[in-house]
Amino acid sequence: MDQVTGWQICREGQVELSGAKAQDGQRWNSPGRALVYLSEHPALAVLEARVHLDMPYAEVTHNHVLVRVALPADVEVVAAMPEDPRAIGDGWIAGGRSAVLSVPSMVLQQGRNLLLNPAHPRAQEVRIVAITPFRFDARLWGGCP
Repeated sequence: MDQVTGWQICREGQVELSGAKAQDGQRWNSPGRALVYLSEHPALAVLEARVHLDMPYAEVTHNHVLVRVALPADVEVVAAMPEDPRAIGDGWIAGGRSAVLSVPSMVLQQGRNLLLNPAHPRAQEVRIVAITPFRFDARLWGGCP
């Protein structure tokens, strides 16, 4: 079975692949539509997590983990950032054409994020491969180590 690898940073004990965290709506999904956001590379997962941590480094909890996830190689690709990412994501979810959607990252133009539709039948194939402790580097906040 062919697979692709997705990466995510989250707090320890809060690994969640049901899409519940994105139910309020994000860039690629409207409220009420479950979607799991992952990145193609661990470094991009760090950047994606960092842009959402709107707090001083001293307030960042150091109980994060890096999660490696095996996804079905059933991937549809969005080549360039569309004018309305939510409309594209919502249409993709509703259409059920693939389990994974590869989309451009806003944080790193050369990077790609992987969106998992947890309602897709192939989402049952998703497996957590590894969970390793992760600590953000203070330099990501402009500080010194």
